[in-house]
Amino acid sequence: MDARCPECEKVAKLDDDITLVKCPHCNFEADYDSYLEIMKDQAINMSSEYIPDRPGI
Repeated sequence: MDARCPECEKVAKLDDDITLVKCPHCNFEADYDSYLEIMKDQAINMSSEYIPDRPGI
């Protein structure tokens, strides 16, 4: 299965046991739980950049 690499944003590979994510492009490697935490943190950071400032709210 494919995954998105959090470092180079290219296609990384998730092993068949769904335990390890490896990127052949930049050599990123993490266990699946750590990968989910990294991606969750990136999503939170990205969403905070798109929330418009609303004065008075």
